[in-house]
Formats: sequence, structure tokens, C-alpha cells
Amino acid sequence: MKRVYLSQYSSGVALIIVLWAVSLIVAALLGLLAVQQRQLDQELAALQNARATLVAESGIQMALNPGLNQEDMEIASKQLSDRISEGWRTGKSKVPVAFTVVMTEETGKLNINALLLGDKGVARAVLQNLFSGWEVNLTTSSSLIDALIDWVDPDVNSTGSNSATESNVRNGVFEKVDELEKVIGWAEMAKEAREGSKGVDAVKKFTVFGLGKLSLRSADQDVIEAFLGLGQGGAQAFVSARPGQDGVLGTSDDLINLSLMTPTYAGWEGRVTSEEEDLWRVTSTGTVGKATRKVVALISRKSNPPQVKARWSEEEAP
Repeated sequence: MKRVYLSQYSSGVALIIVLWAVSLIVAALLGLLAVQQRQLDQELAALQNARATLVAESGIQMALNPGLNQEDMEIASKQLSDRISEGWRTGKSKVPVAFTVVMTEETGKLNINALLLGDKGVARAVLQNLFSGWEVNLTTSSSLIDALIDWVDPDVNSTGSNSATESNVRNGVFEKVDELEKVIGWAEMAKEAREGSKGVDAVKKFTVFGLGKLSLRSADQDVIEAFLGLGQGGAQAFVSARPGQDGVLGTSDDLINLSLMTPTYAGWEGRVTSEEEDLWRVTSTGTVGKATRKVVALISRKSNPPQVKARWSEEEAP
């Protein structure tokens, strides 16, 4: 009886050991499968991200075609998206592909470097008009203008009474629009502009590209009024008529009627342009599956061949 008991006991222990070993093997296999699935998901995500970047880049190349009008961009984007999606078919399923291309004249923004390095009186008046239209406090805007001038001027002397405006400055031009946010007083001004009734995103009104002439074809009403000293509402009739009969700005029937404005600055004609400028900001967004990537470029379409003057990814956007 004792031997039988030991045999049954040994068999039970062996069974437990076998089951334990099997459970370890199963756990190891499940862990390995989980690791492989994560690696597969990561590789798929990397592939989709790379493809989304390629799609976004294709939008930039499409915009370089001088024969493609802005109003044709949406149709061309849809056709190209369908072709790419068909080419990246997985089995019987198409890979969802979409991209959008937005093209705007960069010269419709205020060139902060050209403004500050020119006539200081004009620069101060333009910026004061602009900030006032955004409902920014006079003390806030005046201090900021001093700091902006001190950022670009080559000397180490404070423009205003606040000596701190010469701290941590470049004493040279702004290289990126983002650098405006480093200027003493900018954050407070931007906050007041954003919280005002117009909800202005201040940094989007400026550029560091171009020669400094303001394009009346694409500039916002508040920028035109501040730049030409028109006062609030002084460019409303001009801007309302500008899109032409189709009501869409940037199309062939745009109406640039300068008689609808009465600028107060002497020599204002030399500081603006009503012709179509050849400096375009193209924002191309590509989406493949769940991955989305954005590429921004400044392009010239009239040069031979068309050129990309500058470009950056979403992560590097100025």
C-alpha cells in the first residue's frame, strides 16, 4: 500500500510540474506574440508616417506647377489622392489616402524685419495702429514696440525707458517668426489680442520673408489699415470688393480697386503692390490611414524652373 501511495504521489507531482512547464511555455509564446505584434504595429506606423510625408511632399511638387491655378488645387488633390490610394492597395482594400494643399501669398503679411529696419517713425505708427485695432492696451503695445526695435537694431542702447528691452536680444534681424515670442512684452500683447473681440493670432500676421512690400491682393483688412494709416474700417470697402464676382479670394476675377481706399502716408504707393507676387506659402497635409504629416514651403512659380525657397516640416514650423 505504501508503494502505491508513493507512486500516486510521484505521478501527481509530475503532472503538476508538466502543467507548470506548459503554462510557462504558453506564457512565453503569448509574450513573444505580443512583442511581435507591437513590432508589427510600430513598423506599420512607421510605414504610414513615411507614406504620409511622401503624400505631403507631393502636394508641394504639385503647387510648383505654374499652370495649376489655385481654384484647381482641390480637384487635382482629389484625383492624385485616388491614384495613390489605388496604388497602395492592401489585398482588396484601398489604403485611405488624402491630402490638402493651401497656397497663400506670403507678401500679404507684415515683414517685421523690413518694417523695423526702415523708418522708425513709420514702424512705430504701423505697429501702434495694428495693436490698437486688436484692442491691446497702449502701455503694453508701446513697451513691446520699444523691445522689437531693440531686438533688431545693432546698438546696445535701450530705445525706451525700460533697460530690460536690451536683454537677451539678437541686435540683428529675426530669423524666424517664432522669435517674436521671445521678445519682452510679446506674450502679454498676444494674450490681449487673442482675448479681444477679434480673437487675433498675432504671430500669423507677420513674416520674415520677402522684400517688405505688402500685397494688397491678399493682406488682411487689419494689416492694410495699419500699414496705410487708414483707421479701423478704412479698407473695408476695398476688402469687400476684392474677391470679385465669384466671392473667392485668389481667383482670376479678383478686383483690386485702389480708389476704394484713401491712404494717409506719403509715398504709400512704393510700399505696397497690387500685382500678383511670386512668393507663395504652401501648406501641404498628407494623411495615410491614421498617420498625418504636414510640410510647409515657400515657393516661386515664375522662376525657370520653379523653386522652393525654404521648407520645413510640421515639427520645425516657424
